[in-house]
Amino acid sequence: MQNTLHKKTKLLLLLLFPLWGLGGYSQNYQWDWAVSGGGTYGTLGFDNDSQQIYDIKVGSDNNYYFIATIKNGTPQLNGQPVMVYSPNNSIAGGRNDIFLFSTTNTGTIRWSQAIGGGADNIAYNLVLDSNNNVYIGAFLRCYANDPIHFSASETITAVYQTNYLVKYDSNGVFQTKKALQGTVANVNLGVGQLFDLVIDSQDQLHFVIGLQKGTHLDGNVTVPNNITTYQYFVVKYDANLDYISSILLPIADGTGFPGVGPGQRFAYDENLNRYYMAGMRSYNITAALTPLTYGGKPFSERAYILAINGSNGTEVWRREVYSQYLNGEPAVHNFSSLVIDSNSDVYVGGQIWRMLNEQNLKIYDSYNPATTTYTFTPTPHTNLPTVIKFNSSGMVQWVKTPTAFAPNFTSNVINTHSKGLAINGNEIAFGSSESYFIWDSFSKNNPQFYQPDPTLLRFNKQTGTTLGMHDIKGEAGTPSYMRAVAVDNNGNYVVGGGFSGQLFTNAGGNVSTITCSGYHNFFVAKLTNPLSNEEFNKLNVSVYPNPTTDIVNIETAETLQSYEVYNVLGQQIQTSNFNGSTQINLHGAAPGTYFIKVTTTQGSSAKVKVVKK
Repeated sequence: MQNTLHKKTKLLLLLLFPLWGLGGYSQNYQWDWAVSGGGTYGTLGFDNDSQQIYDIKVGSDNNYYFIATIKNGTPQLNGQPVMVYSPNNSIAGGRNDIFLFSTTNTGTIRWSQAIGGGADNIAYNLVLDSNNNVYIGAFLRCYANDPIHFSASETITAVYQTNYLVKYDSNGVFQTKKALQGTVANVNLGVGQLFDLVIDSQDQLHFVIGLQKGTHLDGNVTVPNNITTYQYFVVKYDANLDYISSILLPIADGTGFPGVGPGQRFAYDENLNRYYMAGMRSYNITAALTPLTYGGKPFSERAYILAINGSNGTEVWRREVYSQYLNGEPAVHNFSSLVIDSNSDVYVGGQIWRMLNEQNLKIYDSYNPATTTYTFTPTPHTNLPTVIKFNSSGMVQWVKTPTAFAPNFTSNVINTHSKGLAINGNEIAFGSSESYFIWDSFSKNNPQFYQPDPTLLRFNKQTGTTLGMHDIKGEAGTPSYMRAVAVDNNGNYVVGGGFSGQLFTNAGGNVSTITCSGYHNFFVAKLTNPLSNEEFNKLNVSVYPNPTTDIVNIETAETLQSYEVYNVLGQQIQTSNFNGSTQINLHGAAPGTYFIKVTTTQGSSAKVKVVKK
């Protein structure tokens, strides 16, 4: 949502735009705390069945909310036992429960809640409404009428209606649920495909769902009997989980998406009333492709992004990624993350594959290559973590891949674990897993044959220039992954993922080493920014006019002492004392955005964002 600028704008410190993470501050971040959790069951190898964090949201209360997979076998969160509902045996590596939990911004556990029963139950994202109620879209299955638990007292049995919307309040107390499929006699006919939830400013839920023949969505949608696979709909429900509307998407029968899984992303741009879907057309980066035809036009490559008109479901634009084919199959590209900023720019994160000495990889619409093709040639080869920025028309603004291999490079693990994007002022952060990459002036040069470490990368939104690389050191022989990234209300980063062995093994770090209790556990951690608002007192400041041509007036109940002015690159362009005045003169500054830190004689500080016309 666009903020309305007034001649006189009162800014509370917690709502101000940050200047941290730019220029000289890029590597002053520090890991503040970490929490791990999970059970002892599992199997060797790290995949989508492993215990890991899938999504993180930050509430208006600045509490953190997480969704994960958890298994049985002495399950714990931060060392304390937690209730799960999957069977207490290691058959098939242990069944999966959905696991929701919340912490304060200081890492104290607020509550936890498992959802599950006898079979695997999964959900890959969560959303919060304006009251910090928690919503998830869950895929639920049970065996032999084992109950599915939404809480200690709320259960269901004989789950043929497999896709549910579920709501909890901000304290984790179950509120309500809604089955999205109609009642069916055969569980195989009840299986649906439910993708990420998004929520708009009116607390309306939006999602894409694939439904088989039958009547669904509270009786509002009927899929004809002649449909052999799925019909796909973009759907809206209200905060009480009541149906509002749906649009049938023009996806040809027999084509669609590769089943239930975390491989498809969904986002909504409320400014343009536009939906986006992105991901890969396969279960993993080497599996056979699932056909996908939208509006009569088939997709060709493995990784794709599709923009959809929110009023009628028609295609606005599409892009795919092409590089040299491997054994006749499209290369191992994957879009695992998708976010939209307030300017309607679109960012996708994931990975691309470049063969040795291959030139001119491309991002394009195969139905309009002349005006859409963007070519690029990364310096390193193999599997490369990647972030791409598109404008709202689908034109590529920049592509960011590693700049080079670090000197100790030995191998690059092929995985789909580069995941998580978050916008933070003028930067975008990406969750990666790295051993041997250089990103501009930042290098990850582990010893040879080292397994990947979770790594947070920060880039300038306008240029793609790397602003920082923040790794979590793990064990040499066990891989660990970052899978989700969020930004809190003070501009700090919150990350989560999965790990084996140990994490935070750096000697002298601010976070004590955490140890996995089984094959894999999940972790969450907070990265504190050097100029976080938490370092300043909560000082009420008024700044006007804003935007300004030259003079900025500063008003506060305390006595102003000094100020510092920074540009968007984090460079200090002015500093002075107020000397009894309440004005700052930006006459010599070029038009643009500036950040002003003011300090009072009482020792309070605040930061304000000012736009010069």
